[in-house]
Parts: sequence; C-alpha cells; structure tokens
Amino acid sequence: MKIQNMTLATLLCFAAGSATAADWYVTAAVGQSKVDDKAAIEVNEELVDLGVTGLSSTFDDSDTAYQLQLGYQLTPNWAFEGGYVDLGKFQYSAAFTGPVAGNAVAEVKAAGLNIAAVGSYPVNDQFAVFGKIGAINAKVEGRATATGSGVSATEDISATKAKGYWGVGAAYDFNTQLGLQFEWERFNNLGDEAKTGESDVDLLSLGVKFRF
Repeated sequence: MKIQNMTLATLLCFAAGSATAADWYVTAAVGQSKVDDKAAIEVNEELVDLGVTGLSSTFDDSDTAYQLQLGYQLTPNWAFEGGYVDLGKFQYSAAFTGPVAGNAVAEVKAAGLNIAAVGSYPVNDQFAVFGKIGAINAKVEGRATATGSGVSATEDISATKAKGYWGVGAAYDFNTQLGLQFEWERFNNLGDEAKTGESDVDLLSLGVKFRF
C-alpha cells in the first residue's frame, strides 16, 4: 500500500510539473507594413526651404514585411520571444520645376532584431488573445537620388537605434503543436532624428506557430 501511494504521488508530481513546464515555440509570419507620412512631409518641407518650386510628390508608404520569432512559454499566460523583423521598403518620389527642372527619389528600409514579453489570456482550449511589449534594435537605411540639368547626385544614410514597440493579437491552436496567429504591432520612432528622421511603422501580419 505504501509503495502504491508513493508511485501515485510521483505520477501526480510529474503530471503537475508537465502542466506548468515551459515550452519553446517558433512563429513565422508575413504581412503588410505601413509607415506614417511624417517623413515625406518633412522632406517636402526641406525641399521648399531649399528654394525648390513647382514641387509635386508621391509616397509609397506600405510594403510586404515578415518576421521570425523564437519564444519560450513560461506559463499559460506569460512568454518571452525574440527574433528578426523585416519591415520592408518605402519610396518617396518628387518632381520640381525650379530653380531647375528635375526629380528626386528616396528609398528607405527598416529591419532589426527584437525581444518582447507576451501576455496571453486563453478564452478556451483553442483560442486566446494576447498583448506584447518589447524593443527592436532597428537599422534604418536610406538612399536619395536627385537629378536636374543632366546632373545626378546620390546620398546614402543609415542609423541603428533601439526603439520600443507593442502589439495585440489573437491566436488559434489546431492542436498542441500547431496554430495560427494574427497580430498588429506598432514600432515607435524608428530611425535617428538627426540622420534619417524618425517614423512610426505599423505591421499587420498572419503567422504560423509551431511548439516543440
């Protein structure tokens, strides 16, 4: 009887430990990023300050983005994750008539390594909602080319800075290993004010989550 009790107690302890054990997971997601229009407005203002007249411009403020995250589920409600986020490229184009006729094109891209804390609320066995807060060490790179009177000039700029971000989303599990994840994230003030300018970037993505 004593041996049976000891065996039962051991099994219960093992089951309890397994229920609270942390799980590793990988999430691969793709979606669309969108940068705010602040950068394009600032470029227009700078060109006008330089004496450019007859200015017209367009700004392609969205692109395909992707991310790959490795996570560690501490409890059913809390996890930590980190990985790589590529927010895509954004392009500004302008034409002007004075003091000489010409055009300008600027392309900016942003990507970096991130880390975040994730808080989840399981609605049922398969569906959960979550929020996250973290930081990204984002590298913002830009190239600007201006052409006028048969002369062309190109300038490259780059800045890497750690900035905060946050997000919310929902997850659906097909089973204990495989699930889908839909989320919206806001990356705040990416770039450097003095070098590249700063802009917020939003990312709406759908990902596949695999636990192991």
